[in-house]
Formats: sequence, structure tokens, C-alpha cells
Amino acid sequence: MDSKKILEIVKKWNINYTPEFRGFRCAKCQKKMHKAWHIWLNEGGYKIEVHFCRKCGKDIGLK
Repeated sequence: MDSKKILEIVKKWNINYTPEFRGFRCAKCQKKMHKAWHIWLNEGGYKIEVHFCRKCGKDIGLK
């Protein structure tokens, strides 16, 4: 897993500080899903759970 690639994805987000309660969205492609891979990013001032669909997860090196 390359946390620098994940950090670059997170930096592109338009973060809304009011929580949204919905299913998951892939951090990279924004596809809606009910099941997702997730990792905890604790780098670059972020401490956040990041979700990925299967395709994008494989693209960044998740199994």
C-alpha cells in the first residue's frame, strides 16, 4: 500500500465538515457501494478512514 498515493487522492477532496450519512463512496472514482475496502490514513495532517472500490483498490495496491 502506498500511503503517498492515498494522501494525494485525499488532498483532492472537497471536505464537508458536516457529516453525511450514506453508503460508501470510493475515494478515487466516487462510485457508490455497500461494501468497500478501507484503510486508515494517518499522514499529512489527516487521520481518516478511506474507502476504495475493488478496481481502484487494486490500482493503488490493496489486495
